Amino acid sequence: MEQLGAHDPAEASNLNFGKRIGDGTTYAVERMTVAYQARTLYETVREIDSALLRLREGTYGRCTSCGNPIPAARLELVPWAALCVPCSAPARRA
Repeated sequence: MEQLGAHDPAEASNLNFGKRIGDGTTYAVERMTVAYQARTLYETVREIDSALLRLREGTYGRCTSCGNPIPAARLELVPWAALCVPCSAPARRA
């Protein structure tokens, strides 16, 4: 797995977004993909940390928005879920 920041920043100065797809474009797309994956992982870790805090506080399994119980099936699929399905729907659309 490629680490973020593993490339020399000077290499980025040679990026080319012309008509041809060249090494520079490929490199830029790879960097954007890695950055997106890193953001996704960091967000998931943050959500898991929040779920662990709710577990310690005794509020795990309750929607942080409306306070209703989160169905067991949802928690089985997404154990770090903070919202019930009705409350998460508007968040997904935003």
